[in-house]
Amino acid sequence: MNQNTTGGGEPRRAVSDASGGKTPMQRLEERRNLRIDMWRRRNRSASWLIDHAIEHATRADRLRGFALPMRPARCGWPLGRVDMTLINGRAYATGLEHCASPWACPVCTPVIRARRARDLQQAADRWTGEGHALTFVTLTRPHTKSEPLADGLDLVARAWSDMTGSQRWRKLRNDLGIRHHARSVEITWSPAHGWHAHVHALLFTDAPVNRERLQDELRDMWSRALEHLGSRKPSKRHGVLCENVETTPEGAASYLSKPPDRIGSEITRMDRKQGRGHDSLTPFQLLDPPVIRRLGEWRAKSLWIEYVESTQRRRSITWSRHLRSSLVGGREASDRQIIDDTIPGTRLYPIAPRTWRSLRRSPTLLAHLCSRTETGEIPIALDIIRLIAHERDGKTDDGNDEAE
Repeated sequence: MNQNTTGGGEPRRAVSDASGGKTPMQRLEERRNLRIDMWRRRNRSASWLIDHAIEHATRADRLRGFALPMRPARCGWPLGRVDMTLINGRAYATGLEHCASPWACPVCTPVIRARRARDLQQAADRWTGEGHALTFVTLTRPHTKSEPLADGLDLVARAWSDMTGSQRWRKLRNDLGIRHHARSVEITWSPAHGWHAHVHALLFTDAPVNRERLQDELRDMWSRALEHLGSRKPSKRHGVLCENVETTPEGAASYLSKPPDRIGSEITRMDRKQGRGHDSLTPFQLLDPPVIRRLGEWRAKSLWIEYVESTQRRRSITWSRHLRSSLVGGREASDRQIIDDTIPGTRLYPIAPRTWRSLRRSPTLLAHLCSRTETGEIPIALDIIRLIAHERDGKTDDGNDEAE
């Protein structure tokens, strides 16, 4: 269990710092709404994961009277006294447990992926600044509606590893001047096709490559790797797609600066994407009320739990050897280190653990508290704290503080 200064506020760098012509009040309102959505998702996830832990409690759990849920359910639990802290003008709660999940936490995932995106963007900027080129690659595979997500993730991870570990890949790298690569896995779900796990990769090449040749070579290599693992061949039309990233000023402006993300986010920021098409959903959308109403709570809950369980202990992005040391520098931080990487801030006022639990149940009120803190209206913020504490003291604790 670790403390993290980003726990009570929205993830740092999850929102562009560019004003885009908005007034300070408009930016404050936008940040408030983002916080509400994020915390509502966290509450829904925690509620479902706690229910799941209770339903699958072991005999030992029943004897001690408590079933410990998966780590994302415990994200935001107080470790002791909670302090509201101001960091770079933004309010965050410190003294909380954080799960450091790069996949399944509405709070931690954006923080981790924003950091990965920033590092990858730095590498891409330096590489193209030296006159080299980039190619964006997407690799998919056929799957059935009933295929478990864990099976699909295992297949694409093993196929990628087998492909990039082959002699043919090493020859292709030498022929086309591929010096580095970064790879991530993106996951979507749809009622018609089930779970869909696919690979995004960014290739760092000496010069722009022949896209048709690269695509043909990768399609054959990817197909062979999948077939060797018992999967069907990918589609000739959609199985492997390659796109050269233009390095001219005009090309860079149109591709690398797509608002609000750039090339680093194209690879890493699954948490910010929306499903393509009417029926395609990203995992975090399963926590949203419109999707829950459409699918039914039982189905949305089952899918979310499968997603959390299937992505545990998996890396969200991998770098080829020497990519980071050559273009970014320093050692790569772990997911936990990113969450624990704090910026010194000013502690403004404490919040008792019991009061924090009540605040955590109300994302709208918590977002209002953070906004008042950021605008310097500390007396109003303290009035909110006292009101919540008074109401809490007048109620009987039901022992289930983390459910929504």
